[in-house]
Amino acid sequence: MILKPVPMARIAVLGLRKYRQAVVSILHDLEVVQLESLSKDVAALLKSERDIESSRQVSDELLRIRALRTVLPSMPVTQCQRFTSMKDLMHATKSIDVYSEVASLEKQKESLLTEIKGAENNIKLIEEYSFFPEDLDVLQLSSANSYFGRIPSEKFPDFKKAIEAHRQDVFLYSKEEKKITYLVLVVFSSFPPQAFATLIQSHDVKIESVPKLSGRPNEIIKSQKNILDDLSQKLEQIDQQLTEISKKHFKNIVCVEEQLEIENKKQEVIGNLGVTDNAFALEGWIPKPKLEEVKATLQKHSTGTTIYELETEEKPPTLFNNPKRFRLFEAFIRFYSLPSGKEFDPTMIFALIFPVFYGLMVADTGYGLVILLVCLWVIRRVEGGKRNLNIMPRQLRSFAMLILKKRQMVKLSKAMIPGCIIAIILGFIFDLHFGFHANGYLFDYLRSVGVTGLPEPGELLNRPAQAFLDPIHDAGTLLLISGYVGIGMVSFGLILGIMNSLREGNKRETIGKIGWLAFGWGIVLIGLGIIHDEALNPMNPHFISNNPAGLLYFGLLFGGIGLMFVGEGVRAMMELASIVSHILSYTRLVGILLASVILAHTIDYIFLKALNISIPFIILGTLILFVGHLFNIIIGVFEPGIQGARLIYVEFFSKFFHGNGRKFEPFGTIRKFTYGQYDLETLKKEQITA
Repeated sequence: MILKPVPMARIAVLGLRKYRQAVVSILHDLEVVQLESLSKDVAALLKSERDIESSRQVSDELLRIRALRTVLPSMPVTQCQRFTSMKDLMHATKSIDVYSEVASLEKQKESLLTEIKGAENNIKLIEEYSFFPEDLDVLQLSSANSYFGRIPSEKFPDFKKAIEAHRQDVFLYSKEEKKITYLVLVVFSSFPPQAFATLIQSHDVKIESVPKLSGRPNEIIKSQKNILDDLSQKLEQIDQQLTEISKKHFKNIVCVEEQLEIENKKQEVIGNLGVTDNAFALEGWIPKPKLEEVKATLQKHSTGTTIYELETEEKPPTLFNNPKRFRLFEAFIRFYSLPSGKEFDPTMIFALIFPVFYGLMVADTGYGLVILLVCLWVIRRVEGGKRNLNIMPRQLRSFAMLILKKRQMVKLSKAMIPGCIIAIILGFIFDLHFGFHANGYLFDYLRSVGVTGLPEPGELLNRPAQAFLDPIHDAGTLLLISGYVGIGMVSFGLILGIMNSLREGNKRETIGKIGWLAFGWGIVLIGLGIIHDEALNPMNPHFISNNPAGLLYFGLLFGGIGLMFVGEGVRAMMELASIVSHILSYTRLVGILLASVILAHTIDYIFLKALNISIPFIILGTLILFVGHLFNIIIGVFEPGIQGARLIYVEFFSKFFHGNGRKFEPFGTIRKFTYGQYDLETLKKEQITA
């Protein structure tokens, strides 16, 4: 259940300079080495040298291919290509000789789009001012400026009066529609521009110049629509030409683009290598299980290349090493902090404990089933390609999308499924089905066919009839169980912390954690003794004879305090209460469960009472039933998840987990349209054939 991240080795790769391109390509395609800067003492002996001509060639071709892909319509690509060398890649790049043709078509397309936009604007504008009865030529005067304008209708009377005061200098045509008055203004040069600007601003008039078009508005609209149709046909023809080019070349373009991006990345690495006249060197981290495989591959394809394992005190990067079914929960550990390279990886612990905590806090078959169905629905919508989640209430959807991306929602949904299943099982044990008690119907039938050993109806009037364990009436038992869970989790965390300290050779920290463990158990055993009325008064002269175990309790308590003082000093004395609070913190598992159960019972009680009053109250009670349970379900989605994760992060991880690791990021690229020249599958086939 406890794993460590994949062990890492710091390596140096040394080889002949003429093989540096091949070595970098192999490391890229194998994707198992995280490249690092050269050590200072090594870097001082070497120099870096960039192949400027090769880098420029790759960069130029990449820009050209990217431009083509941006312009051409996308096409489905079902086959991948393999480029065996830079020469092969450049040949494939030069074969895509459509750049000038595509550039010409794109230029024509941009011009057409500009004209189409202008025609659409003209149509929209002239339609607004079609009330003007004359040919627009009359507005094209050398001695005057003409404008179209808009003004709120309530301001138009004042504006009209102001215009009439300048009747000789301004002519006005107007039409009111939908609380806006549309204006046609002809302003002669005799009217001062500054005075006209003041008039316009003071009355909140929005104006624009009259377009230089001839004809009456209806004629212009018809003419512009004809022009728009003609332009649209030309645009469609260009799009068809681009589509035909794309059908022929798009597959090669995306393949070449991906390989050029990879080569560009390789050129950056090659430019940062340490080189001499005849050799090169690079350093990095590699998973130890892959070390021999990479050694053999480099020796096979680049004669004389050698890998050396280096001694270093530097913390290695972290690569998780969990079984496939548990990798989903790695995201929760990354959210908290990555384990350092030699630290315990708590992913599997989280994956096993979190669903139990979540299920216990929900613990209702109805709620568990609804949340389970919602999780399955989210997974199906996103992973099935139907990324529209609009069926969710808008406020809930907005809140969810604010804190989570869709892929994160899928991960969270998958993580919640085991907890939902546990909630359904516990709901049956607690006889909670949307707060109702329905086990009796099933148990009555089972008794009728001879099944025995089922829970009997409770003797108390308000006690559920057929619960194996009732959260309300057996709350004390559940709280005691949660206390056992608390001491168990805290003890487990401290034991892991002791193991970490021993491995790191930190004796004082080891002693301190042993003290915490002893003190915690001393507190718990004394508390249990008080609950069970044990004789725990150490001042009683018969204390040892009456309760010899009590000596052990106090021995653990005070012995633990002493060990904490030895291991951690006075600081430990100031944090004695924290171990108690961490143990008791697990009682929130039952507290949240009880809050949900009481709320569900209250909702159901109101509904059942409403059934015996009148039809309006029945309708109101039914509404309260649905809205109340929906509210409780929404709380059940978030609160148990947050509190369950918190109990693990704070009360458990704090005992052993330091984190602050850095992610292992191997040199490589996720390929979609190309094959690696040195991918592992090909290499293994070559070895088998040999």
